[in-house]
Amino acid sequence: MMSIKELLNSHFEINQAIEAKLEQLEELKSLAARVTVSPFTESHCEGTHSDRVGRTTARIIDLENEINDEIDKLVEVKMQIKLVISSIPDSIRRTILERHYILNESWEKISEKVGYSSRHIIRMHNKTIDELEKKYGQTA
Repeated sequence: MMSIKELLNSHFEINQAIEAKLEQLEELKSLAARVTVSPFTESHCEGTHSDRVGRTTARIIDLENEINDEIDKLVEVKMQIKLVISSIPDSIRRTILERHYILNESWEKISEKVGYSSRHIIRMHNKTIDELEKKYGQTA
């Protein structure tokens, strides 16, 4: 069970995990592209080279699968977040939460879009979170 705040913040955490894994994937792919065989050792070490390429390829596939799993989790969390946010009757407060938790926008950027000060945006956000916590309590 997690609170509404934890559900909303889990989107950021999953997104960061995906970004980190994507960086790792690029690094692995870069390393795999640099694996070459020396013409002097090709006949003697061909098995070792094949093993290294195979292990690197397996790591790439495993990491791609992990990324896909995280993406599936992110999509599920976004659907839950959208469901919770859609229950907010006030369109401004709904917009604030959508922009922050779904679009990952900063308070300053939301402030510009909505036309209120950042301080007021944060107050509205906190009030809305408190109301959602009272309404939903713990989520799945």
